[in-house]
Parts: sequence; structure tokens; C-alpha cells
Amino acid sequence: MTRPHLLDALRDQVLLCDGGMGSRVQMLALDIERDYWNQENCTEVLNLSRPDLVREIHRGYFEAGADMVETNTFGGSPLTLAEFDLQDRTHEINKVAAELAREAADSFSDGRHRWVVGSIGPGTKLPSLGNIAYDPLEAALAAQSRGLIAGGVDAILIETCQDTLQIKAAVNGAKIARAEAGKDTPIFVQVTVETTGTLLVGPDIAAAATVVHALDVPLIGLNCATGPQEMSEHVRWLAANWPGLLSVQPNAGLPELVDGKTHYPLDAD
Repeated sequence: MTRPHLLDALRDQVLLCDGGMGSRVQMLALDIERDYWNQENCTEVLNLSRPDLVREIHRGYFEAGADMVETNTFGGSPLTLAEFDLQDRTHEINKVAAELAREAADSFSDGRHRWVVGSIGPGTKLPSLGNIAYDPLEAALAAQSRGLIAGGVDAILIETCQDTLQIKAAVNGAKIARAEAGKDTPIFVQVTVETTGTLLVGPDIAAAATVVHALDVPLIGLNCATGPQEMSEHVRWLAANWPGLLSVQPNAGLPELVDGKTHYPLDAD
């Protein structure tokens, strides 16, 4: 059964996305040498070293009722992978990550449509802070997008955005990869508004939305940083002013340190 284009599905109904990948991985007892290939905290290496685990995390979210899952590629740009000396495997890591999520989606035979969204995180270098120039950032995110599109994602989600210039580089990088592949893969953007009421580098939600709209992005959302209560004011503004689709992926409250471990205070209810 052919699944509808993700944009068509989103225009018809509310779709439920998965929860965190990193927090699920942190709950597992993994071996630094065997599982992480001695690259501690590089969650993306698990796509190659432990594809079984990544696939099962995706399956778990689908079993819990998710309509779509994000690929395990939040730190999958060559710039971030270079911190672990894995930049030469950017295409492979992103392509395999997309394929693992697709395999998890296709492992169900209940006739329900399931989608895979390619995750692109903000990385560790922001152009507005002078950490990196625009052109190399755009080229790096184009490289990541090529892998995700080759792996068959239904959309690319540029998430946890804190810098409007980084948004521009990521969207344009994804557009380059999309054009090269001859695909119509939609590109989504989710920003992170801090408890200060602005993105990390200063713009408020209205300024961020103006930039995203100018880039012809069909969906904007909020994710990470804060829980649903802190997000509500900014979501309300988007609901009144944004002409396209909306997404919301809050934390389970602001993370707290309890007994040396990260704890999120909000439960499912």
C-alpha cells in the first residue's frame, strides 16, 4: 500500500511523532569500545555499530502509536561527526539511519501509514556567533541531507534551531541535496525558544518565523529546551500568525539532575 505524501497527510490529520532518541539510548547499558567504537556520546555511530538497537527504538515508538519517527542523525553533519573523526562516513551514517527507520516502519503489516523524518540538529558551530562561516555550514548540511534523502526519508526536519542564519544554511543545503536527487522531499524547521523568550542568539518567535517563511518552508515548530507550559505562548503566536503547518515537540519539562542522572519531571499525563 503506497503511503500518501507526508504534506498531504499532515494537511488532512494530526500526526504523532516519536520521542527522544538520545534519552532512550542513555537508558541502555552500552559498551564504549564495542558499541560506541570508543567514540563516547556519539549516538550516530550506533547506526553502524548497533543497527539492531536503533531499529528497535524506532519500532518501540511505532508500537506506542507514533505515525512518524526521526532518524538517529541529530549530530549527523560532517562538522559534528568530525569531532569523533567520522566525517568521512557522513553519507553512510545518514543513509543507513534513514534505512533503519524505514525498515522499522515497514515491519508492521497492519495497513497503517508510517513516515520517516530525517533529523538535522543545530550542531556545535553557529554562524551568528562567529563559530563558522555560512558557506562551509551550508555545504556540510547539504552533505548530511544527501545521505538522508538517499536513505529514503519522507521529509527533512531541521530541529532545535537557535540561529536564523543557521536555519538559512540548513534549509538551503537541504534544497541543494533535494534538487540533485530530483526529489520533492519537504523541508521542515523547528526552533528552540529559551526561557528568556528568544532563540539563543536573540531573535524572538516572530523574527524566526519571518525568516522561515521567506525560505518557503511549509512547516514550522517548536522543540526541545522547554516543556509544554513554557512553549504555549509561542505556539499561540504561531497558531495566530503562521500560514502553514505547525509542529510541537516539547521536553517532558526542563531537565533536572537527580542522583547524577538526567531526569525529566513531567510524566505522560
